[in-house]
Amino acid sequence: MKKFAMLLAVVMVAVFSAGVIVAADAPSKATVKDVQKSKPAVTFDHKAHADRIKNCAECHHKDAAGKEQKCFNCHKAEKVGPSASLKDAMHVKCKDCHAKDASKKAPTKCDGCHKK
Repeated sequence: MKKFAMLLAVVMVAVFSAGVIVAADAPSKATVKDVQKSKPAVTFDHKAHADRIKNCAECHHKDAAGKEQKCFNCHKAEKVGPSASLKDAMHVKCKDCHAKDASKKAPTKCDGCHKK
């Protein structure tokens, strides 16, 4: 029984520390500039989002932990196969999450993210 408890403890430490290690490698700021035509690029505090959400898969939904990619690797300027265009993916994922923000501090209007 002690061996099982020790093994379980080691597994739990590994699982929970993996998130901290991955988050430590995440960029502090991120800029989405791959498809902007008429609006300025969107720069956001990636670290603050990661700290608040605590689940990278919430945004990086197809990537394995520790292997998260930039959104543009899957979401191109135009819809390709089952992947939404980058603009549509961001507007749905980001705006929906921002609209649910209880503090009402997350921007939901164009100029809130596309700062001039």
